Amino acid sequence: MSERTMVLITGAANGIGRATALELARRGARLGLVDIDAAGLESVADELKRLGVPSASRVVDVTERERLREAVAGIEAELAPVDVLVACAGYGTLTLVPELEIDNLKRTFDVNLFGVAESIEAVLPGMLARGRGHLVGVASMAGYRGFPWMISYSASKAALIAYLEALRPGLAKRGISVTTVCPGFVRTAMSTNVPYKHKVKMIEPEEAARHLARAVLRRPRNCVFPFSMRMSLAVLRLMPDRVFDWAMRQAGPRALFVDF
Repeated sequence: MSERTMVLITGAANGIGRATALELARRGARLGLVDIDAAGLESVADELKRLGVPSASRVVDVTERERLREAVAGIEAELAPVDVLVACAGYGTLTLVPELEIDNLKRTFDVNLFGVAESIEAVLPGMLARGRGHLVGVASMAGYRGFPWMISYSASKAALIAYLEALRPGLAKRGISVTTVCPGFVRTAMSTNVPYKHKVKMIEPEEAARHLARAVLRRPRNCVFPFSMRMSLAVLRLMPDRVFDWAMRQAGPRALFVDF
């Protein structure tokens, strides 16, 4: 990766975003960092400074349009125009029937769909003017089928997958690549807070970051990992609807301490 490559990462203070920032720093990228978590963002920025990596950070909520655009403009003025956007900012909680918590659904969509869209809108004019760029949106395997204990999260990630897919053809004609990233279970606060009965195999954020770094370099259409979960996803996607519904009814009592 060239030292001139400027990567903007949202959700950079924790989890996959933080690990990806450090991984890309080791590969020579310049980094713009955005997150709502001021303390976490300062910690990442300090680590990058110790590594001697050019970086700039802003504390902002990706759902706040004007503040986000001001933050991105400030980062670009400090460093360079954004070559790659890695939209990692995400939100998710356990959602169960019958307490559908519509306010939580709205917040989940605000961050996971509209937050990504706002981030894209903040960098897209410059990319279009230059005729090049790369948009990397972090969705989830949960977006491929609706998991009944992750109702809001699954719905938001499904919408994000479709949004990125719909953007791809029009942007490709204009020199801009779109990569949809769908991780399986990653050991972040979001995953570890789910009350599973049994230990669930999860990968560490650092492993996820290596996959994202390769996606930044290679610009694939899709980046789905780990391999074992990719195979499971293929089975789930091909599974007849009635069989999937039955499997999910069985999975709840077996997998979770809570019922839906």
